[in-house]
Amino acid sequence: MKIERTNRSGKTARTLARTGVSALSIGVVAVLALTGCAQSDVGGSEVAGSSTTSSPEESDVTSPSPSASDGALDGKLPEAAEMEIVAGAKGRGLPPGLEGSTESTAGVAWAPEPGLLYVVTNGSSSCPTFAEPEATIGSGGKSDGVAAPDGVLTVTFVPADNGICTMDFVPTTTVVEAPAESDTGRPVPVQLGDKGKVELEPRDADGEPGPVAWLDS
Repeated sequence: MKIERTNRSGKTARTLARTGVSALSIGVVAVLALTGCAQSDVGGSEVAGSSTTSSPEESDVTSPSPSASDGALDGKLPEAAEMEIVAGAKGRGLPPGLEGSTESTAGVAWAPEPGLLYVVTNGSSSCPTFAEPEATIGSGGKSDGVAAPDGVLTVTFVPADNGICTMDFVPTTTVVEAPAESDTGRPVPVQLGDKGKVELEPRDADGEPGPVAWLDS
């Protein structure tokens, strides 16, 4: 009887021992699983954080940089007093040294630089009239339907754009290149497109603009 109880006790002990080992194994596995989940969560948050955070280089690429042309003229002409005196330059108003007119629609004067003219047109500020950058000496033919007899300096105008124009009356200046043979220090007749003809007087002094020859109103 004692042996039987002993065997039973041994079996029970072995069973309890195996049960304890199994429970311990399950506990260890559970701890490792929880640790792995915690590490996975931490790693996931790091990845998520890195995916939503932009580096300085990426920000520099995606952020629009100001352009050199943004707001330079703001869609408007520069002031004639500040424009460069080169053929084709255009400006709002009158250059220094020129007297304006409140009645005439166009006029012309020698610019301070040799061989260059100031061609001034008065009219709407929203629909300004510009001169072509080069004038010609007439040879008895016609240019754009305008007679250009010999010895006449001819200025042509850029066709106006169609649009709604304001009713103001302001000057716009275009710098025009004249043939060298026309800038001789003597009066020269100038045909201003289809607007009319004027007598252009020479400069009073080198380096200064000449007087404006305005069309009769």
